[in-house]
Amino acid sequence: MRLFYSPFHDIIHKSLLVIHEGGLQEDVELIPSFPFRNLEREWVRGQYDTSALNPLGKVPFLALDDGEVLYPSNVVVAYLDSLSPQPLMPEGEARFDCLRRLGLGDAIFDAAVQLSMEGFRPADERRTDLYEWLFPKIAASLTVLNSECKSWSRFDLGHTAILQAISYVDSWATGQRDLPANVCADWREQSRELAAWFDETCQRPSVAAHYKVPYSGDLSPERHAAAIRAVLDTRAIQDD
Repeated sequence: MRLFYSPFHDIIHKSLLVIHEGGLQEDVELIPSFPFRNLEREWVRGQYDTSALNPLGKVPFLALDDGEVLYPSNVVVAYLDSLSPQPLMPEGEARFDCLRRLGLGDAIFDAAVQLSMEGFRPADERRTDLYEWLFPKIAASLTVLNSECKSWSRFDLGHTAILQAISYVDSWATGQRDLPANVCADWREQSRELAAWFDETCQRPSVAAHYKVPYSGDLSPERHAAAIRAVLDTRAIQDD
């Protein structure tokens, strides 16, 4: 299998976390992909074209050995988790609460990414109303999670998305009072229980294996293009 993802390891990647938790490291090849900027923050848009496999043009996505491609990210982690001898997805009624947190984490992450990308615009073109609309939603979600986290006993698939979301908010918004309407600048003070849970859970081997650990490997567009071609070739063989 091939996982196409952006190796910015200043955040937690729930797909990498699930791979590690399930002991799937030898089964998944990691393919660095950069839809906009690379690790040096250089614009590389178009150099890592994924449109032949994923019409959304987003990462992560997972190419299976038979050429089938899975996306978006919640489908990727659900599939990877299904391969684990000890799945993170609980059974019974607990499954739905796990799915709720998985969805909430993804929504927080998507909102934070959208605000972060707004910073790509020239300062005089940034939409203040977007910050005023999304930042309170992120803050309210963190407040809800802060009230819940003391009751969390078993680490599950929903927590992988929560970790990813918090890591992004923490790396991008914490202390950044120059951002318009940034009510998350002091989220650690506002959500102390959640911050403590986050810091403790970051000690899990599946997190520590990549979080704040620089990516080591071939980052070239050529390797990316070769991986795309390999998946397409596999599909062609399957269709014959």
